[in-house]
Amino acid sequence: MQMINLAKLPQYADALADEGWFVIPDAINQLAVESFKDVILKTKQTAEFKKAGIGTGHDFQLNSSVRGDFIHWISRYPQETILQEWMQSISALRKGLNRELFLGLQDIEMHMAIYPPGTFYQRHLDQFNKRSNRLISVVLYLNQHWQPGMGGELVIYRTNAEPVIVEPHAGTLVCFMSDQIEHEVLTTHFERFSITGWMLKKPIGLGFL
Repeated sequence: MQMINLAKLPQYADALADEGWFVIPDAINQLAVESFKDVILKTKQTAEFKKAGIGTGHDFQLNSSVRGDFIHWISRYPQETILQEWMQSISALRKGLNRELFLGLQDIEMHMAIYPPGTFYQRHLDQFNKRSNRLISVVLYLNQHWQPGMGGELVIYRTNAEPVIVEPHAGTLVCFMSDQIEHEVLTTHFERFSITGWMLKKPIGLGFL
């Protein structure tokens, strides 16, 4: 299945260094999108998607007035072929960005995300006060047949410039600096699916700054 084409890696790295974010409109093909959707829907039937919270450790809390998505963490070594291929692809992207920008990225973490109709995520940074190892945020959209008015757009806020609206079309990949780019998810009017994760400065389990 078609996964991220790294032929334009230098362009992605330049955009990340200059703007703090980049978008790949067709990072995966529709066959891969359907495979991801199948895994998410089967997981939804057989395993628990947990209400996502804000903060970490003792600061963790559930607050539906801030965010309304449900998540299921992806194993480091998933059984599903499509997830195995995705973890390998994101690892290759991580290594490529390291070569281009010397970021010191050492690991990744990923989860599936579902936003039910009427939910959103207010403006925020993907960085915790007591956990600063997330460096690059990664979002892959899986919303087939998305049309304007369906909601769930990503808003990327920029310093001294108008915000950028990213439509959550299936196959679109967004990457941005976790500690620099404030963003929000606008209210979705239909069930919204994505694979979301982070490239980390420290491997999972080694403690955090």
